[in-house]
Amino acid sequence: MDEQPEPGATASVSRTTAERRTTEIQDRLIGAIPDDVIASSRAIDWTLLACSDTAVSAAGGAAITLARPVDVDETYDAITAAVRDDGYTAAIDTTDKGAKRLTLTGTNDDQYLITIYNDTKKVRLSSFSRCFPGSLNDD
Repeated sequence: MDEQPEPGATASVSRTTAERRTTEIQDRLIGAIPDDVIASSRAIDWTLLACSDTAVSAAGGAAITLARPVDVDETYDAITAAVRDDGYTAAIDTTDKGAKRLTLTGTNDDQYLITIYNDTKKVRLSSFSRCFPGSLNDD
């Protein structure tokens, strides 16, 4: 069972644990898109982002090519449903290019941004793990 952080604090986890958990959720999000709609999917390598002077987050994601356009609202509903029971909250906004974007945020502040571009048959999934002890100099 995961330890619960104190209010306003993030429980300490390792990079391996944070990346593994983020990958598991990312895979579930991709799995919510019907198989016959996905032409290809490629994982984006992890990179570190600073949370503070002593903590970092792993950022990654996936680039997905669609076989055909999808109903954006239906697809976002299915993706949200895949993680709702884990306490993820969903918000919809619009990118600078006018595309509808889904943001899912977990109870440990991990976050997933999903944007479907039907005009180019692309889906961009950006994943951000919870913060963990480390620095940008870590390999």
